[in-house]
Amino acid sequence: MSLINLISVPTLSGTKTIEVHNADITKMTFDFDVLVLSAYHNKYIPAPGTVIEALYKNTGISLLELSQKPQIDLRSSLHCWVSNKIEGHPFKHIVCIESIKTSIEKSGSGENALSDLFGTIALLQYKNLKAGSIALPVLGAGFQKNSIDAILPKLIEKAIDSLNTITSLNTIYFVEVSKEKAQLIDSTINSYLNRGNDKLELVFDDPLLVSSLELILAKLVQIKNNSFYHNKTIKNLIGKISNRNLRFFELGILCRKLEELLLSDISDLKSDSYISLFEYINDLKSKNVADWMITYLHTLRVFGNFMAHEGESSDIPSQMEKTDVIVFTYALNRLLDFYISFKNKK
Repeated sequence: MSLINLISVPTLSGTKTIEVHNADITKMTFDFDVLVLSAYHNKYIPAPGTVIEALYKNTGISLLELSQKPQIDLRSSLHCWVSNKIEGHPFKHIVCIESIKTSIEKSGSGENALSDLFGTIALLQYKNLKAGSIALPVLGAGFQKNSIDAILPKLIEKAIDSLNTITSLNTIYFVEVSKEKAQLIDSTINSYLNRGNDKLELVFDDPLLVSSLELILAKLVQIKNNSFYHNKTIKNLIGKISNRNLRFFELGILCRKLEELLLSDISDLKSDSYISLFEYINDLKSKNVADWMITYLHTLRVFGNFMAHEGESSDIPSQMEKTDVIVFTYALNRLLDFYISFKNKK
């Protein structure tokens, strides 16, 4: 899998995520709604080494042609335009922003341009354009040769703000084709979020954890094949365990998303508004689920929230130890057993 980092963003409309992928953004293996690109003003020629060139070579899509008849044209106000619907590709629309270079030169961080971009993204829901997920490179850090260190912190900040304020937006993907740049993005994010060493440690240097994760992997594959073949959370977790590059914070974020997915699948709770993981767990009491099993599920929820929490903690103790993570993986194993058994009984 191409996933190299995750940020969990708790919002009033649910827990959302920012994912970082080391991949070619024009060859993504999963669907998303909007592809975001940057360009110089009125310059859409596929110059060598640009995403615009890769887009043309790999998909046949000409940004120049799309720019001539956009569905939404905000170039005079927000320096952005939105393409008409694109068929037959993982994404449905392209949003092009044209002011990154100028904005970085003026402010050093591109803040104004990023505000324009996410303002445009927010507008899409009012134009009946689906924008639940967007994918973008670190804008301006490629052909325009601006520093990732200068752009990325403000980009993360604006992305988190947008996930909090745009109810329809659930996932943001940062995608970088260069392995070296992807690793720089990974380390910059971890530093920006003040992730401690306990959260950055790999979970495969303890025999008990290894054996527990091997059991978990087998059950995840079974669940994927039976019910969630195209689910990205399960695929990401399977890939991380299989490649033995799973870190503590990734385990926490992915498993919390997994728990919500599985419990919502077996729950009778239905609502147009957000249903929390806490509510899904407590609803199991009406199904005569044992209190001790519910305790395991709450343990997963609390552990997952802690491992996904960013920054230094003032709680006592402030860090997890290996024994705590072993408890977490055991609780995860019990969740998978419970889910499989519940589905089989139905």
